[in-house]
Amino acid sequence: MEPYAESGGLMFVRPLEQSDWTRFLKYAAFVKEIHITQSSPRWKQFASETFFAMDATCPVDTIFPNLEFFEAAWPLGPSKYLYPMIFQKRLRTLCSIRKLNIQGAPKVMDPLTHKELMALIPELKSLVNLDVPSIFVNSEIFEMLSSKEHLESLVMNHTPLDVTTVQRYPFCFVEGHFPCLKDIAMVDYSDCPHEQVVVTMPNTTLRTVYGTLCGVIELSNMRKYYSILTEAFPSLRFVSLRIKKAFQDADQFLNSASAFSMIRPLLSLKKLRHFSISGESRICLADEHIEQMTRAWNHLRVFNMSCRTPHRKSELELTLSSLISFAENCPFIEYILLAVDASIDPPRPLTDRLSFPNSFYLLDLSGSLAGDTGAVACFIADLLPTGDGWMFFCQTTERELDTDPMREEKWNEVRDLVVNILKVRARGVRRALSLASSEDS
Repeated sequence: MEPYAESGGLMFVRPLEQSDWTRFLKYAAFVKEIHITQSSPRWKQFASETFFAMDATCPVDTIFPNLEFFEAAWPLGPSKYLYPMIFQKRLRTLCSIRKLNIQGAPKVMDPLTHKELMALIPELKSLVNLDVPSIFVNSEIFEMLSSKEHLESLVMNHTPLDVTTVQRYPFCFVEGHFPCLKDIAMVDYSDCPHEQVVVTMPNTTLRTVYGTLCGVIELSNMRKYYSILTEAFPSLRFVSLRIKKAFQDADQFLNSASAFSMIRPLLSLKKLRHFSISGESRICLADEHIEQMTRAWNHLRVFNMSCRTPHRKSELELTLSSLISFAENCPFIEYILLAVDASIDPPRPLTDRLSFPNSFYLLDLSGSLAGDTGAVACFIADLLPTGDGWMFFCQTTERELDTDPMREEKWNEVRDLVVNILKVRARGVRRALSLASSEDS
């Protein structure tokens, strides 16, 4: 091959012959994975004419008979000629496909792709993982996927759309469907997402739910959504929600008792390991609520409750004492992200025996209100494990600096003091161990 004059991409130097295809197909039989990615200017890419030539002269329907994983970015740029050659004409003949991943954010579902998906999905008998833009899935395709015997992961990625163009449909989980499903990522554009999850029989195989909620949702509907997730999927270990718009009744979420009533249904998930909710609006809890959550979820590894709108002093009830509950009740905790009011003296004192486990690696107090540098740093340092495998930081947004210009500087001082305290503590531990060793010898 050599650079093609018009595009600069690589092109065949002569017409393809039968012997070329014989040689190519021999090696193609060993191909298990194909990844089509966006090309970089640093890479030599193929000219589109290359794929036109291959498509026109290919002597067989199935080029890669043993392909198990096909991944393509959308849009495909210069690679788009390879994409239809494999996907829209021949992928449906590849019953060996186990993983299909189409990345990107198309804003419309073109008829050709929809037609191919309708023909393709029934043929993929061995499908285990499917990852596609949410716009690719409608009620018919979701129903087809529910009958897949081996499907373990179904990811419908959020794409920025005009909600008036979205075909809404219920996510139906009926008895006997999705027999092996473990992970699902769903996107909902309605203001009542709980009405879109229809369950006739609890699914006990599902372990992970990612939800992207794009409607304007009120607190009661959030509570109902968590309730139906708990009832529908009692074996959940991973629950993560992204809220794309401000809540309809945002003031209700600033009342800690009301906000906790939304989360309370999840307390029955005794094996929960990952809890995450993020969005535009603030959600306020109290120390006692963190205590109840950590007692219910003693297998917890990740706790993430973040918002893009800065908290004001009068809104935050959580104090540094809330961190004690994680140290007491969650022996596997690794990651904590939440906002506290560090200017309030912690109502619960720390004891020498309390700290995060050695597996802990990140404490993120972004959005928190600052307090006394020395007192806050000592409290945090006492909780962090010995060693250098952890990180602590508190990011400050421009909106927070507008209301509290000194917040970033104060938290930077806290972070630096925490690092210094732990360095001194580490030196003390090393010296104590060295002294004990010398005495033994």
